[in-house]
Formats: sequence, structure tokens, C-alpha cells
Amino acid sequence: MMRRTGWALVTAVFLVGLGSAAQAVEPDVVQVQLAAPVEKVKAAVTEVLTTSGYTNVEWKNDSTVTTNYRDETEGIQYLYDCCWGVIKNRVEATVTPSGDQTTDLRLQVMAEGKRTLWESFIPVQTPAPESANNQLRLIKNKLKIVSHPYTTQSFFSMK
Repeated sequence: MMRRTGWALVTAVFLVGLGSAAQAVEPDVVQVQLAAPVEKVKAAVTEVLTTSGYTNVEWKNDSTVTTNYRDETEGIQYLYDCCWGVIKNRVEATVTPSGDQTTDLRLQVMAEGKRTLWESFIPVQTPAPESANNQLRLIKNKLKIVSHPYTTQSFFSMK
């Protein structure tokens, strides 16, 4: 009796895990025009992505850079992540000149995740620290392009 109950429970868990449908996830993309020359934007993109932990930040051609997955696991943490759940992401950025002192930048962050050992990686919502908007904010900070300069007084007067 105990053996049948065990097999029934394992079968039910297995079928429920296979029966869940993957939800469509919109890509995390941001497109903007920056008031900076192309070479400065390329240098800022490379430095921000390298500092953020992405590996093999390399320019495919003069306008496109891609990264490998972000290096987030070290030591024994790798064993936990590979078996139980992790979100990994990579970035693709395109930098094109739109004038002498302006540059078009397109950032796309692709995130994949899984919850258990038996699942494969599927596209998921990008976590906020790795999102395209946050990467853009870091690039703007590096270029010293600030849309809303905050001071102590302006920060506390916000409602």
C-alpha cells in the first residue's frame, strides 16, 4: 500500500511539472539616443558590462557587442545553482552614430531561468539589477549624462 501511494505521488508530481506551460516573456530592450560620441559610448558600454560581471565582452564588428553569460556562481554555490534554480543572463548592445556628437544605443538583455533540476532553461523576466534600464543608467553615469541631477534638497523635496 505504501509503495503504491509513493509511486502515485511521484507520478502526480512529475505530471504536474510537465503540464505547466511556459509563459511568453517580452524581451528586455531599451533604445535611446545619447549626447556623446560613438567612441566614448563604446568605451562606457564595455566598461559597464565588464564591471557588472559579464564575461567575454567583445565587439563583433564596429557596432555590435555581445557577452557570454554573467559570471554569478563561485565555489560550492555553483552546485546549488545548477541543480535548484538560477537566472542567467547575457547582453547584446548595438552602437551606431547618428551625428557627430550623438549616438544611438540599443541594449537587449536576455535572461533564462529554471526552478528545479529537471527543468531546462527558459526565457524569464530580467531581474531589476541586470535589466536593460539599469544597464543604461550605469552607462549614462559613466558618460556623465544625467537627465535629473539629484541633490540632497531635491531628493527630500520629492513627493
